Amino acid sequence: MNPIQAIITIERGRIVGIEPYPNGVIIISEQGRHEYPGAYAVPGLVDAHCHLHVLGELLNGLMLYSLSSKEEILNICKNHSTLRGDWLYGMGWNQELWTDKSYPTAQDLDEVFPNIPVYLRRADGHSAWVNTKGMQIAGIDARTPDPDGGTILKDEHGNPSGIFIDNAMDLISMYIPALTQEQIRENIITASKACSAFGITEVHDMDVNPEYLPVFLELAESGALPIRIQSYVKAQNDEWIEHGCLPAVGEFMRIAGLKFFADGALGSRGAAMIEPYADADHHGLILMDENTLFEKAKLGIDAGFSIATHAIGDKANQLVMNAYQQLRMEGIADDHTILRIEHNQIMKEIDIERMHHFDIKSIPQSIHCISDANMAKVRLGNRNSIAYPWRSLIDHGLKPAGSSDFPIESANPLLGIDAYCRRIPMQEKEAWMPEEIITQKEALLSYTAWAHEASGLEYRRGALAIKFDADITILDTDIVSCPVDAIKKTNVLATYSAGIRRFHAE
Repeated sequence: MNPIQAIITIERGRIVGIEPYPNGVIIISEQGRHEYPGAYAVPGLVDAHCHLHVLGELLNGLMLYSLSSKEEILNICKNHSTLRGDWLYGMGWNQELWTDKSYPTAQDLDEVFPNIPVYLRRADGHSAWVNTKGMQIAGIDARTPDPDGGTILKDEHGNPSGIFIDNAMDLISMYIPALTQEQIRENIITASKACSAFGITEVHDMDVNPEYLPVFLELAESGALPIRIQSYVKAQNDEWIEHGCLPAVGEFMRIAGLKFFADGALGSRGAAMIEPYADADHHGLILMDENTLFEKAKLGIDAGFSIATHAIGDKANQLVMNAYQQLRMEGIADDHTILRIEHNQIMKEIDIERMHHFDIKSIPQSIHCISDANMAKVRLGNRNSIAYPWRSLIDHGLKPAGSSDFPIESANPLLGIDAYCRRIPMQEKEAWMPEEIITQKEALLSYTAWAHEASGLEYRRGALAIKFDADITILDTDIVSCPVDAIKKTNVLATYSAGIRRFHAE
């Protein structure tokens, strides 16, 4: 696959003609004729693992990403007026970016917010920083035990410090008021437009709240969505059953799968590891054992869903592969059933081999590698498992689907493609583990054709071809043949989904 310069003719949302045109790109459709001199067309870019509504909520609310100190975060919070009911709610802090890399405390928040409950999710979404007022509302004190699959950090006196990891977050979040239907609608539209501006034509939306699905469907049916959405519904605690969810097919909204979690995140030491962490006598957290995953996935498959499971640590990836292998071998998951592992960050080679043998889709986030590298080196030390194993995945016959996990990382897919091809950590000049770099063509495939294979739609999307959906991204650079360091400098000139121009640069 290479970017092309061509005259592309579109009728009723499909490509009906492609004629070489060496001077750039011309799109001819019911909308008229759009010319992009010197530009290049690629199949519409896909983010195969993201959290769409969360992005919209943060774009419309309180974002704390990339801030370099606790004091900077507290100052921004102090001047922020958007609340969820009476709660201040935000996301994005990361103590690994601070000079003092220790976790913040409830007392830090209490100095600024003594009377308003505060809930701030960490950048990876797997821990929360809460003040004393928030803990009081939730009834959390020194006697509160850790829930299964979660940790309440305690101070030297045994009192909750204000940090809640993985399932412990639910002890607090259940008290935060729900959003209104109009707020949900506004968040989805805001995030969708932001994606379109990045050249994205489709997303695989993970861990979707079933209560939000009617709003998504309404927006899709009304033609208000500029991007296509494949939804993977919350299923860890059988939410999909409680709400009576079933698969649904549509051009712009498809309820495609269920989302489970096997472990937590590396940054909060929640990723489940075979060997203990290099910087802590701790193996991480198992959020779902393989027998439970097998049984829950079986129910979902019987209902017609694809299955997507979060696995970051090598122990979690092993656990998920054990369950998936059993599903394949017992004939529960047939050749048409899509089984996905989300993240694949730390893996044993034998489990990569098993992924290929049992046709498991791999969904990594390349940008996690370059933002996590300094932290990951400390957490992992020297071990036999492969970290962020993109070249290894491809060499074993897998076709990893490109994604960002936004808003944990930037939604810009060109940054993900750059990370795949250079693997240079942020603020550094040399590649980390360069043997896992992949080619520019492979990186583009990851964000196009391979991403559609991960949702079973490669027969009609992911290529610029006659009869394929007219989902097209127009770039000012040939990102396959250009110098590799030019990828992240590339600009999106226009984005088309179903043949309609949804974004164009002014």
